Amino acid sequence: MFEEKQTSYTLLQRACDLHDEQAWVEFSNHYRRFIYYILNQMGVDAADIEDISQQVLILLTRDLERYDRSKARFRTWLSMVIRNAALTYFRTKNRHLKRIHAFGEEFEIGREDLPSEIDQWIEAEWEEYVVEVALERVRDVFKGQAVTVFEMGMDGLSAAEVADKTGLSVASVYTLRKRVKKRLFLEVRALVAELEPPE
Repeated sequence: MFEEKQTSYTLLQRACDLHDEQAWVEFSNHYRRFIYYILNQMGVDAADIEDISQQVLILLTRDLERYDRSKARFRTWLSMVIRNAALTYFRTKNRHLKRIHAFGEEFEIGREDLPSEIDQWIEAEWEEYVVEVALERVRDVFKGQAVTVFEMGMDGLSAAEVADKTGLSVASVYTLRKRVKKRLFLEVRALVAELEPPE
């Protein structure tokens, strides 16, 4: 699965070509879900998330050619675009002045300022998002109880507790955890290569 994916920078280069519709579809599919998630977490009304997401994708279409990976990682640049779109939305709504204050002033693309609290939050959410997508891919690979055993361990259950709940031996629990963890590591690494151009 992860071996077949193109590197993200190649996809970014292709997405800059307005005539390469397939590249733009792939690009949108990679990032749309994350954009939705961040807007939802920032408090954008559910009824407006689709519209704001479309605005973000339009902004990306317009500005993608100007993205300079020597100045910022792509996810940092993407977070600025999302944040600016959300802040514009809140300003337009007027009733969200408290949220504007919480998220700070608009962060113009290209500025070199230190990350704000919201940028740091988006960074943490990005890392969680990558692990979540990687885990979804892992679920498609393993049959049986392997992923369940791994997730129970992530929830803090000991190998003995997992063995008791699943009917597996403790040795089997350790083996399954190790296999899933290794595959998850590979999937995360592949996703990072897909979604984050090299610096």
